Amino acid sequence: MNNLPQNKAEKPMRSIDSQALLAGQKLITIQHGQHQYVLRLTKENKLILTK
Repeated sequence: MNNLPQNKAEKPMRSIDSQALLAGQKLITIQHGQHQYVLRLTKENKLILTK
């Protein structure tokens, strides 16, 4: 999934499987600094991230 060119000094981009992240849920919250986001799995199997 990582098709972006990388500088050889950079670490490889980390990849997290969405099923592992959602852990069987359709909706999770993600805390980023002082902000909270909602990651939602739709009926069409798409991911939507909202603030």
